Amino acid sequence: MDGRYRGDGGSDARHTSAEVCDANVLELAICNEERYLGSLLLENLGDGIVGHTLDGQVVYANRRIADMLGYTHDQFMSLPPWGWIVSDRRGQLTSLLDQIRASGGLVFESLCIGSNGEVVCVEISSRIIDAEPWGRLCVSVTRDASVRVAAHETMRRMAFYDSLTGLSNRAMLEDRLQAAVDAAEQNSHIVGVIYMDLDDFKPVNDAYGHAMGDRVLGVVGERLQGCVRETDTIARVGGDEFIALFPRLNAGTDLSGKARALAESVSQPIAIDGAIVSLSASVGLATYRPGEHQDELICRADHAMYRAKMHGLAGWEEFLASELLDR
Repeated sequence: MDGRYRGDGGSDARHTSAEVCDANVLELAICNEERYLGSLLLENLGDGIVGHTLDGQVVYANRRIADMLGYTHDQFMSLPPWGWIVSDRRGQLTSLLDQIRASGGLVFESLCIGSNGEVVCVEISSRIIDAEPWGRLCVSVTRDASVRVAAHETMRRMAFYDSLTGLSNRAMLEDRLQAAVDAAEQNSHIVGVIYMDLDDFKPVNDAYGHAMGDRVLGVVGERLQGCVRETDTIARVGGDEFIALFPRLNAGTDLSGKARALAESVSQPIAIDGAIVSLSASVGLATYRPGEHQDELICRADHAMYRAKMHGLAGWEEFLASELLDR
């Protein structure tokens, strides 16, 4: 007798039912294996994954996101809505969710807060899905961006800051001067530039060595920075040359007074490792003339500084007064 199905419910029918049952069991086993594999992969990803409601309540988190922020998995799951995000960034997420709804997905940076209060810069890739029985959920893939941000900051500092003194370099000065000039053209601001050159700095290197000379320059930079406002810029533009940029001066501001304060800060003795170094500075100043290119402004201040140097170490104040009369 063949094994084909018999409509009278004979032995062949029972055999077929057993095969169907075995197939269902096999299908269920495969499904469970796939779920286990999927769960295993999610738990061992290098990126953190958070599933949360649109008001920030966590409904799923993999092991990585908890580890990244120093929580146990249970601690992370019990956080209040948006509890893993720095408080002043939570309002940002509300507006971002609107963008995610509109675009289907979004990549952005935010700040997470760890269990010890440490702030971690993260890159988040989010999208919204329909997930019963929870309704609409946001799935956020989170990656620690601290290393990349630190590397970017290092590159930025190398590009725009002097490595020896920590002051702005010429590139940063040019950017800020351009912005100051643009603002002056639109709002009639007064822009002032003071060019400074240390007198007889070479003997310091000759007497004490270049390492000592670098430390002296660092002290000079700190003193100059202490003489200006946060909105002003002190830049090191050469070995022993510095420029001070004052982007918004009032009409009655005495720029020569600012130059005097900068020069006097340099002239105070510098004590390092028992050695006393005394310096002076030749100073030239210029203010922006409407329509003038920023390079011309720097050149006029530079030229004024050399004229001051020609008058000798004690003649710079007299020269500054005459330069003011020449404008």
